[in-house]
Amino acid sequence: MISEFPLMLVTVLTGIAIGAYVGAALFPKKGSDEKAWIFPLVALILLACGGFAAMGHLGRPQLMMNVLNNPGSSITMEGICTGIMAVIAIVDLVLAKQKGEANRGVRIVGAIAGIAFMCIVTSVYVKSYGNAAWMSAPTYLMFVVGDLAAGLAAWKLFADADNKTLDLATCALNALFAVVLVWQAATFSGLGVEGVMFLGAGAVFAAAAAVAAYMASSGKMSGTVVVVLAVIALFLARYGFYAASII
Repeated sequence: MISEFPLMLVTVLTGIAIGAYVGAALFPKKGSDEKAWIFPLVALILLACGGFAAMGHLGRPQLMMNVLNNPGSSITMEGICTGIMAVIAIVDLVLAKQKGEANRGVRIVGAIAGIAFMCIVTSVYVKSYGNAAWMSAPTYLMFVVGDLAAGLAAWKLFADADNKTLDLATCALNALFAVVLVWQAATFSGLGVEGVMFLGAGAVFAAAAAVAAYMASSGKMSGTVVVVLAVIALFLARYGFYAASII
């Protein structure tokens, strides 16, 4: 197992939650929805699990305070971003529970903050380690597109069942993610680092998720299949990425 497995869980779990918030902002469910509170609750659970995974990376939870002495570190930035997203999810949850419908304004804020945080966290990986593989051109796309591809697939479970635009957007993002992973795998291979096999496998699952999402747009595929394939693709991609770690 890779040494940074807990950090991988942080980016996978929080990435799905953030990507789903982007989906919720761009493709809101039509009409009133008394169960609108379920989505922010699930997002909050993903964010909380990501936070606990970050503690697992430290070995001892009490070391979390020491991390604050280095605000530029990846784990500190991930913790701060996760905390802010959790606050947004809590506000979304409370309002949705009280009013019996989603507050799109809050979800737009969550989407904007989430995209900004994805870029911030990714930039830390690109700049802080001096790892040539991580500093390569596809890294930003691998993180941002991967989170959006899996997140939009996850949002499909809460959105309108017949939202073809969402299905096609999910299809396009997963297809782009597959291309990015092939690019990343080629870069890793050229540098002679580990992770190429996992990146390649991730590309296959991302392509399968794209096909499944396209089929879902015509009612020939379940949204559950799409999210499973997309999440597996994201998991494999991140595993391959961290496999190239110098740690």
